[in-house]
Amino acid sequence: MKTYIQKGNNSLLTLNHKTSKKVFVDAVVLLEGNINYTIFHLANGKQKLVAHSIKFFEPFLETHGFLRIHRSYMINPNHVKNLNQEEYKVLMNNGREAIISKRKKSIFKNLI
Repeated sequence: MKTYIQKGNNSLLTLNHKTSKKVFVDAVVLLEGNINYTIFHLANGKQKLVAHSIKFFEPFLETHGFLRIHRSYMINPNHVKNLNQEEYKVLMNNGREAIISKRKKSIFKNLI
């Protein structure tokens, strides 16, 4: 996986080398995994589908502050709009909801 550093320390993440899909890391709100595919939900409302699992992107995105809250979800804490403590759900700025797994409750407490 290639990353590029632009002026102003905004990192670009190359999602697919063949089609040259690149996004700014700060624009990524949520990653949603489904077996060997990952859907990147961006701040502008667009979605990008990539043929890699979340685990492939996890080491790089953790260095940028992303949190793995479920086996199917990884979030950018900068885009969290609301936390539902009773149902262990996170509402993101783009309107998407992500579930926090029972084993990741400690992360939930850090977000508060």
